Amino acid sequence: MDYTIRTILLATDLGPRGHEVLRHAGGLAHHFGARLHIVHTVEPLSDFARFWIKTTVPEETYKENDPETYAGIQRALQQRLDEFCREVLEGHAERLIADIQIIEGSPARSILEEAQRVNADMIVLGSHGHSAIGEVMLGSVAHKIAMKATVPVLLVPIGHQG
Repeated sequence: MDYTIRTILLATDLGPRGHEVLRHAGGLAHHFGARLHIVHTVEPLSDFARFWIKTTVPEETYKENDPETYAGIQRALQQRLDEFCREVLEGHAERLIADIQIIEGSPARSILEEAQRVNADMIVLGSHGHSAIGEVMLGSVAHKIAMKATVPVLLVPIGHQG
């Protein structure tokens, strides 16, 4: 039986233990000769956050700086993501990484849509390991993806004390 993984989608939150997740994905990509598609999702501002900004920042300042500020944030985040990947994967980044995307939207939905778009054979992401009650109350991106994905999902435990 031939089992081939050609495309791996890695979802990262750029957290302090994210390098462990990237190392797992990079190791799998290296082993299978696969390419990594890396995605970082950013949730859109809530209605409350937009209201707060509009009521605390003068309208002319907000309108003048909003597109410029957003573009600057996007550039800084992209640079941080690129540096993170080069640092963790060392000399293998260019060979392993197909692309790096920053996507605005609901994390679970965006990751699943990106997995379909790149025709991923596997999704790799970190799992913070919320308790059952925590998942019910807060929801879990990892749990939602594991339940709805149409391809295998590798959950790398992060933040566990052992």
